Amino acid sequence: MQLHDLWFVLIAFLWIGYFFLEGFDFGIGVLTKTLAKDRTERRVLINTIGPVWDGNEVWLLSAVGGTFAAFPDWYATLLSGFYMPFLLILVCLILRGVAFEYRHKRGEERWQRNWEHAIFWCSLVPAFTWGVIFADIVRGVPIDAHKNYAGDLSDLLNGYALLGGAFTLVLFTFHGAVFATLKTVGDIRGRARTQARVLGLGALVLAVAFLAWTQADYGRARSLVAAVLAGLALAAALVMNARRREGWAFALSGTSVAAAFTALFLALFPDVMPSTLTPSWNLTVENAASAHYTLKIMTWVALAVTPLVMAYQAFTYWVFRQRIGAQHIPVAHALQPSGATSADSSDSSPKGLTMPRTAKPPRILVVGGGYAGLFTALRVLKKLRKDEATVTVVDPRSYMTYLPFLPEAAGGNVADRNLVAPLRPALKGADVVTGHVVGVDHTRRTVTVVPPAGDEYELDFDYLVVATGSVSRTFPVPGLADHGIGLKTVEEAVSLRNHVLWQLDKADSTTDPDVRRKALTFVFVGGGFAGVEAVGEIEDMARDAAKNYRHISRDDMRFILVEAANRILPEMGPDLGLWTKRKLEERGIEVYLETSMESCVDQQVVLKNGVETPASTIVWTAGVKPSPLLTDFGLPLGPRGHIDTAATLQVQGFDNVWSAGDNAQVPDLAVGEGAWCPPNAQHACRQATVLGDNIIARLRGRRQQEYKHKNLGAVASIGLHKGVAIMFGRIKLKGRPAWWFHRLYHGAMMPTMNRKIRVFLDWTLAMFLRRETVGLPEMAHPREAFVEAALPEPMLRRADRSGNLSLVTGDGHSVR
Repeated sequence: MQLHDLWFVLIAFLWIGYFFLEGFDFGIGVLTKTLAKDRTERRVLINTIGPVWDGNEVWLLSAVGGTFAAFPDWYATLLSGFYMPFLLILVCLILRGVAFEYRHKRGEERWQRNWEHAIFWCSLVPAFTWGVIFADIVRGVPIDAHKNYAGDLSDLLNGYALLGGAFTLVLFTFHGAVFATLKTVGDIRGRARTQARVLGLGALVLAVAFLAWTQADYGRARSLVAAVLAGLALAAALVMNARRREGWAFALSGTSVAAAFTALFLALFPDVMPSTLTPSWNLTVENAASAHYTLKIMTWVALAVTPLVMAYQAFTYWVFRQRIGAQHIPVAHALQPSGATSADSSDSSPKGLTMPRTAKPPRILVVGGGYAGLFTALRVLKKLRKDEATVTVVDPRSYMTYLPFLPEAAGGNVADRNLVAPLRPALKGADVVTGHVVGVDHTRRTVTVVPPAGDEYELDFDYLVVATGSVSRTFPVPGLADHGIGLKTVEEAVSLRNHVLWQLDKADSTTDPDVRRKALTFVFVGGGFAGVEAVGEIEDMARDAAKNYRHISRDDMRFILVEAANRILPEMGPDLGLWTKRKLEERGIEVYLETSMESCVDQQVVLKNGVETPASTIVWTAGVKPSPLLTDFGLPLGPRGHIDTAATLQVQGFDNVWSAGDNAQVPDLAVGEGAWCPPNAQHACRQATVLGDNIIARLRGRRQQEYKHKNLGAVASIGLHKGVAIMFGRIKLKGRPAWWFHRLYHGAMMPTMNRKIRVFLDWTLAMFLRRETVGLPEMAHPREAFVEAALPEPMLRRADRSGNLSLVTGDGHSVR
């Protein structure tokens, strides 16, 4: 296949993808007038596409951009000949997007009615116009010998094109009605099914007429298959809709859209725009294409970017897959008098009533700026009306750490600053306080804050969110407190990386075999995600770093992973855990199950199974426990120290206190009675959304939702290009595909667009540059060089050469 043929296929794919997605998008916009009975139901319909409609436009930009780059003559002729239709579509798309965003900004009836009219007409007009444009492209337009459009607007308005417009309008509206049955509940879902039946019959009649005309006058043998498939898929979608199989009905209606436009592109090929003046002036994939070198570069870019875009958009649709109904929309208030404004039309005050306002708005105090704290604050800030409440976040650190990237930071694959999200820029509109909350007085509704400097003070609150997270869970192992290294903070990850590289420096520079063996032995305790990912990343880094040393190699190193249970990665299931263990052992990592570390006094590691070895590196990742500060918060705690919460995330016995994340004991309704949500980022982020909504509901006197989330799966990286994943409880990935999915998922979940871009740039640069293996152990004591310079007659103490050299001054005093 020639490159210009490949790019015709790719551009056809982009256009078909756009019409598949934007088809039901346009259909929902049309149905806001024909299906919805009132403003609440219109909001239900709009909310079905609210999280994704702007993402669908990316396909249009990609299709147009690809056409411009791959077939510039086609693009130029198309734009000049169809200038008015394209301008009409562009204006509609812009106005439609503005309508989605501004419809709820004011509460007057006229304001909202006008924007609803805009949504309807700006969905209907493009749905019709796209059909006219593509029908005209297949039919052909007047093009002269210089590839210029030689006609006028009247040449575009012919019977075939108008039939094509009617077909796409009805087909897209049917596609939208089926989507509405898939995404809604209640009465609107039943009416959507009824309208889908009528629209489907109309679309089937128009499909037969339009595709038969296409095949008779412009079709080829290859386009006949697609045309027949479009008709069959449409008929099957009607059957599935009647049987209330919404998922199948939507898949089949989408198939009919894709097959119909596939038939048009197959009928068109190898032309891209036929001329009605003479066939010799037709624009073809060959004479309208860019240079071969340009197409070659574009092909590599498309192969790299297109799968990532598709995967991310598929993930987005999966996240927002839940059905919604009128009961999920806040109680619709009546309209305000003309000139009044509101932050949200559905939340404006009832006519004739004035909401009481206090001199000081209530304070929502969030204790903790981790997953649950940050995302709760973001959700509340997004939902609050002006002056409805204030948000204050208190955390000992001024940033949120994305914990799944700590092993990659320790292995040098992600820059340490890029895996933290600074709270103040991320929480514009909130007051961020750096400090520890050490006590809560529920009677006076105050918390005691200890800042980094100065005296402690009190903060009052009206609503309290406790999201202090977790800390490393340790056991009374002799020597652990003196020599263990945790992996719960970015500082620990950076310190671990510098420490490991310093051990390589020591081993390469010593002639003592015992010192060398101790420096090159690395023990990791804990076979969960943190431990397995840490040993995988550190082993990878050490293997790369060893290439820079003359006197050490990977064979000189010893890596040990210790797990007390009978398998590693228990969340992955026994088969994936066993596969991971085998892969680690193939890399020379010793994995000991059903054993534990009994002692590490003087860095002499003693395991329960009898293994004993000196080790300068002992990494402790044996689980987490709730923050011990919770004991001073006056809240009910579970058997393991977690805050006892209801399914609404409210703390048991309190109507103004909520909790989520690692420090909360939240019922797992998706599993069943007696189950609790595990402490992981997946639950914390999703709990935060429900918690934020419930605070708003409490503010406004509405019913709170219960948290219910079915586990989507788990991913783990065990080194560069190595990973393991399980998705939706069924799909299992191993090796490079799992590693790609790990990066795609966690890159997408990284808070703030700034950090997302920086992380992906780190990964992109790593494709072309070697891993950086420079250790900076002196960062732990940055003032030592200055102290040495300032002391009189410093001398090195030869007795202590561990890592931080002691200094002996002229008067005999020792300084470290």
